[in-house]
Amino acid sequence: MLIAVDQHQTLVPAAQASRHGQYFCPGCTAPVILKRGAVMVPHFAHQPGSDCQAFSEGETSEHLRGKAQLAGWFERSGYQVRLEAPLPQLKQRPDVLVHRAGTAPLAIEFQCSPLSTQRLWERTVGYRQHGYRVLWLLGRPYSHGIRVHGKALKFLQNSPAWGYFVPLWDVQTASLTLHYQLLSLDCEPLIQQSVTFKASEMTVEQVLTTHPQLHAVPVVARHLCHYQQTVVLARLHQSGVWRDLQTFCYQHGGTLQQLPTWVVPLTAKPPLLTVPYLVWSVHLMVALRSQPAQLADQRLRQLCWQTLQPLLARNACVRHRGLIRTRLITQRVAELKCARVLDQGGAGWILNRTQLEWKKR
Repeated sequence: MLIAVDQHQTLVPAAQASRHGQYFCPGCTAPVILKRGAVMVPHFAHQPGSDCQAFSEGETSEHLRGKAQLAGWFERSGYQVRLEAPLPQLKQRPDVLVHRAGTAPLAIEFQCSPLSTQRLWERTVGYRQHGYRVLWLLGRPYSHGIRVHGKALKFLQNSPAWGYFVPLWDVQTASLTLHYQLLSLDCEPLIQQSVTFKASEMTVEQVLTTHPQLHAVPVVARHLCHYQQTVVLARLHQSGVWRDLQTFCYQHGGTLQQLPTWVVPLTAKPPLLTVPYLVWSVHLMVALRSQPAQLADQRLRQLCWQTLQPLLARNACVRHRGLIRTRLITQRVAELKCARVLDQGGAGWILNRTQLEWKKR
């Protein structure tokens, strides 16, 4: 920890603490030891055998340095900054808590160690329910490429300017790297752009007001859709998804090879599912096969949601999930219309059953 309490109940940063002082943990009030040397970041540590739950022990040098760097950057940028501020109502202590007039306080977590999806969810929801914004920054253990199934993707966040993004903090250069406009096209590497900001060259406000030029969303040309289907199915064959999806098709009278060509997604989408988007497409096709020829729009969207919901990743950090869900479903409906699976029929839709048939063997 970077902050401790002295005998006068005053918060003292480790960098300013006297070697001869007595210091106590702000969480459990147990005595702590000041550690400061030529190489290590000044910090306090519990006595051996402590069972303090407020602060985790074994903090890495990277984590300590990163917290100090982030606190300094935000302070130089005009923010009120508190390191390891206690939030009793949450029973949490963000690494850095910053505030600026006219905005909600921002809890900054610099994550350098493994964190379960459940714990990430609890901490993120806890902050938001109590009026705090939250930003997760990732350290070196997460920096080895942002991949479709990589461990960094659970920290996926979103904003109007950057789309879906994952931010990393490099303590060696005191710089922020944003991997942004993250998109997924089935069985392809994650599509992304990246940019790096050095804290010594830019203020926080300058970063926040940067509006990058986002690349166009990749779309596979329709005349290549048969080729795309062949490629996707071939690559799926090498993954665990293949068996489950093939079994699902068998149970409903077909095979993956008999899927209509339109079922394979041609447009890159946000990496929000635990499986390829093809799985949603297949499940929705099968659901539509059992529907009457005329379908109310509300019923269509209900089917889209029923088939989408079980496949969504538990993205704790993504905001406005209801709006995102609506956008995904609206896009899916537009794709069904474009593929002539649906035709407009009064206030609802008419199903084109020939487009829902399995291909002949």
